[in-house]
Formats: sequence, structure tokens, C-alpha cells
Amino acid sequence: MKTKFFSYISLIVLCWLTTSAAIIAQNAATLLESAKREFKKDYTTQDMVQTAQNLRRALATAPNNPEIHYFLANALDRVNTANASWVASSNRIKVAEISQHLERCISLTPRYAGEKLSLDPYSKLGAIWGSLAMGYLAQNLPDSARWAFQQGKSRGAYLDPQLELCRNLLNSCSKNAVLFCSGDNFSYPLFYLQSTENFRNDVQIVDVNLLNSDWYCLYLAQHASNTLLREGLSIDAIPNLVSWKTGLVSTKINSGPCGKVKNFEWDIPQLVNGDFLLRSEYILLQFILGNQFDNEVFFTIGFSKDDLLYLDNHLEFGVLVQRLNPCMSQVQKGAADYLRNYSITSLPKSQSAIYYSTDLVNQLNFYRIGYANAIFQLIELGKIEDAKALMAAMESRIPTDVVPLFSATLGDYIAKLKESLNR
Repeated sequence: MKTKFFSYISLIVLCWLTTSAAIIAQNAATLLESAKREFKKDYTTQDMVQTAQNLRRALATAPNNPEIHYFLANALDRVNTANASWVASSNRIKVAEISQHLERCISLTPRYAGEKLSLDPYSKLGAIWGSLAMGYLAQNLPDSARWAFQQGKSRGAYLDPQLELCRNLLNSCSKNAVLFCSGDNFSYPLFYLQSTENFRNDVQIVDVNLLNSDWYCLYLAQHASNTLLREGLSIDAIPNLVSWKTGLVSTKINSGPCGKVKNFEWDIPQLVNGDFLLRSEYILLQFILGNQFDNEVFFTIGFSKDDLLYLDNHLEFGVLVQRLNPCMSQVQKGAADYLRNYSITSLPKSQSAIYYSTDLVNQLNFYRIGYANAIFQLIELGKIEDAKALMAAMESRIPTDVVPLFSATLGDYIAKLKESLNR
């Protein structure tokens, strides 16, 4: 009788525990889905403080859920920095907490398969420590900035192939050039190299996204080796939106390979914001007008036509950079010339944990795109043997079993190039 009674009690307890576990898991999932919906709202209506609290509750019942760690890290980061204008006040203790959640996410699933916001966990690590470093630089604390960048690398950001790519990118720029970059996956590794390795500090790096923030503009005004604005224009006086009339824009050409051509003009037919330029767009435009090609200007790849103020037809493709060329009819440096000078030695012999970063895989495919475009150029010129040699170099230096193709479209493009070479 006692045996039956205890068996009955045990069954009840087991059912209760099973039901409780299911309810707990359901509650964690509900809180996570609620957080995801909050991130999809318009930025001005998001409540990231409440979202972070809800995700902490979810994490208490599901501590090994990588997706909860990932979204909690992003929610806490929104609270910590909110937008680019707050980066200078980024809090070290809060950054360390955010980093712990991202590191835990990575340790649970090195190749994160959950829903992703703009950055994967590895890139987000680089962004939060990079933001902290930039805040220190804005306060004229270079040693603290170096420490923050090094913290990011030691915790899993700024992977060696990415840093090598950014070294190649900087080496694509001429001496004392100005490099406009966009996107955390370019900006922070580039700043890392200049801050921690003193690599190519002659190149003035300008993050166009940060130009809309007061602190970054003031930082550039104090530290930039090349003035961003024409004499008489003050960064303090530039509003967030600047009235601008579309049409032809022109400037002088003081130096460069243009020979007798002394003026450069291009058309800005329309603006995204109606009759207004964003402050970042205005500063970019004023720099180009004031620089008059005394210093060469480069852009990282990935800018849209609007972001480039319709300069896209005047950009010379350089694999990882685009050079502003006021006389495109002149002989240009080809993609193959850039590729020959690139060092690509940090890739392992096979896929490894570093390629769990989908953002890094996408970035490394820029090499492959550069090779493909260079091969196409050689085929068009009838230099088939040179094109075949470049195809062999691409497959040797960027093998697909190490760096997977990031799109079927790129794979099809390369396959068609091979067909052309085998005819």
C-alpha cells in the first residue's frame, strides 16, 4: 500500500515539475518575443529599459539561451549609448556587462543562429568596446582608448583576418589621404589599428555616421590633420539639417593627374531629405569643395549613391576602397594592381571558429568580388592568360572551403567567368 502511495505521489511531483518547466520555458519565450517586437518599433517609441528588465527575467529562467543573451546585450547597449551622439559618454562598467552577455552568447553557440539585428555577436563586441574607446579619445585619453580596444580584441572582437583586411584597406590609400568610412565593421577595426598599432596614422579616417553627433565633430576639429570644413565655417554652427539647392556643384583641382583640367563638377539631382542635407552630408560636401584635391579622398565600399552625394560616377574601384577621381577619362589603377599588393596571410587552412562570424565572412568576400571584377576587366581586354592566372590566385588565396561564398549571385558570376576562360 505504501509503495503504491509513494509511487502516486512521485508521479504527481513529476507531472508538476514537468508542467512548471514548460510554463517557465513558455514565459521565457514570451518575454523574448516581446523584446523582438520592441526592437522592430520606431526608434523614438522603443522602451529599452523595460525590454532589458523583461529579458533579465527571461534569462533567470533560461540562463543558457543564447538568443536571450544576444538581445539583452543589444537592449542594454541601446540604454547605454542610445545613438551616436551619446557615444562619448559610454559607461565602462555597463560596457563590461554587455560584453559578458555577448561572450556568453558566443560560448553557447559559436555560430549564432538566432534572430540577428544589425550586427552578429562578434561584430557587436567590437562595436561596444570601440564606442567606449572613441569616447575616451573624445576626452583626450588615448591610453584609455587603447585599453578599451585591446579589451575588445581579447574578448573576441577585431579578428585577425578582419584587421589584415583593414590594413590592406589603409594601404590602398595614398599618403595623407582622407578616408571616409561607414559601418561599424569598417570603422572600429580601422580606429583600432591606428590607436593600438599606430598603423597608417597619416590617413585621416572619418566615420560619416558619427558626423551627425556634436562630440565627434568637435573631436575632429581638435585632432584632425586635415580640416574638414572650409575656412570660416564652424562645426558648432551647423544644424542637423542644412537647406541646399540641388544641381551642379563645382570645385577647383589643385593637384592630381588631371593635366590641364582645373575644375571638377558633378550633379546632385535630388536629396533624400527634400531640400535639406543632413549635417554629415553637408560636412562631406564642404570638405570636398574646400579640399580641392590637395589630399586624395577615398571611401570604403558599401556607400549608397545617396550617401555619396551622387559622386559614384567619379569613383575609381579599388577592391576595398573607392578613390574620388576628378578625371575618370585618365588611366586608372586597376583592381588587379591593388590585389597584388594585398597581404592575405592570416586565413587558416580550413574553416575555424573565426568564421562563425557571418559579418566577417561577408567582409572577406570583398576580396573575392575584387578578384572577380579584375578578372572580368582582363577578359574584356583580351588578356585571357592574365585572367586565368588571377583566377588561380583567387582560388588559392581565398578558397571557398575556408571563406564560403556569401551569395549565390557571386557564385554564379564567378562560374560564368570560368566559362569564358575555358572557351
